[in-house]
Amino acid sequence: MGQIVRTLALAATMAVVSGLSISEVAAQSAPYPTKPIKLIIPYAPGGGTDAVAAAFSDKLGQRLGQPVIKENHAGSNSVIGTALMAEAAPDGQTLLVVTAAIANNPFLYANLPYNTESLVPVSILTSYPFVLGVRTDLPFKTMEELVAYAKANPGKLTAGTSGRGASAQLALGLLNKSAGIEIRDIPFKGAGESLNNVAGGFVDMVFSGYETVRPFVESGKMRAFAHTGTEPLGTEKIPPIAEAVPGYEYLNWLALIAPAGTPADVTEKLNAELGGIFAQQDVRDRLAAQNITPIANTSAEAKDYLLKEMEKSKSIIQSIGLKPE
Repeated sequence: MGQIVRTLALAATMAVVSGLSISEVAAQSAPYPTKPIKLIIPYAPGGGTDAVAAAFSDKLGQRLGQPVIKENHAGSNSVIGTALMAEAAPDGQTLLVVTAAIANNPFLYANLPYNTESLVPVSILTSYPFVLGVRTDLPFKTMEELVAYAKANPGKLTAGTSGRGASAQLALGLLNKSAGIEIRDIPFKGAGESLNNVAGGFVDMVFSGYETVRPFVESGKMRAFAHTGTEPLGTEKIPPIAEAVPGYEYLNWLALIAPAGTPADVTEKLNAELGGIFAQQDVRDRLAAQNITPIANTSAEAKDYLLKEMEKSKSIIQSIGLKPE
């Protein structure tokens, strides 16, 4: 009984000194996490980000002892969802899964509602090439023929992307510049909308993850023409765009991000659990089936990776003529 009284007295003293209530002091001293974790996905449902989040989020919740609740907040090339995460308390209870778009946005928006470099990258999760899915009724069968058609018909072909500055738009812009062609960008809210519009015949092609394109290929609504990596992809041996456009390469990646000021003990705990999850054979097999490479590095490594990718993004964005707005 005496120990309980002394503990409460100490908590009360801490509260007076810090200006917090006793319940707030107790919450601060409780082991992380103290409640369900909100995992923000800043894109519409149905894209590759959802697929990767599904591969680890339930297991992460089980290992941490609190459920991980996914929320999609699409818009402005991930800016809306990222801003929601950035405004949250830096306690690890609100996290973000985002694509390489987070490295693009500082060079696309004049007034971002957050400072990208002050955010805390918990881990780079995965990387993967985009597959170029093309409508089956178009008059070409290979990437070489597509490039020749686009040169003969500038501006006639269209590609669905997730909006200005999205990773898929950069992949498209880099293709246009590298091949000397003009395929028009048609922006949608997310990869799911882009895919459905290609399948419906309203748009000619789309850059998206292997797993999101595959069902449309299997149903006969698209052909997997090529991909943005450098080696043949998957059991289908999908050829790289670089075979038709030498030097072309663009990889997308996903990262887990926390608000600025998130303490190191939280990111270290998340790192440890993610490392354990991505080492599991069933997770690796699930990602391999989607031609996704697991990374799951440390927070320091992730920060270095992000800064280097920002430099790459800046170079591509400037080369295709996009300006901050």
